[in-house]
Amino acid sequence: MFKFLFNFFLSKENTIDDLEANNIMISENNFNKDSLTLGSIFKVNQNIKLKNFKNKIIKDNLTIVVTDNKGKTIGYISKKEIDNISKNEN
Repeated sequence: MFKFLFNFFLSKENTIDDLEANNIMISENNFNKDSLTLGSIFKVNQNIKLKNFKNKIIKDNLTIVVTDNKGKTIGYISKKEIDNISKNEN
């Protein structure tokens, strides 16, 4: 039973980690940018999977700036969005 629950938890975590940035982000128009500073952001392409930058958000308390293929900012991801995803998966 424990092995089943452990594997179930891992599969949910893998599902979350495989989400792409553009599926998690808050659009640029709906995000409050007042508290952003140059040192508190990290840019990623919209197609990058969460597992590639999740630790930047959690450990370094950074806000992710999501860009399109031309480098234009299209959205943002903060710890709040990561927390919301985790709550919705449970």
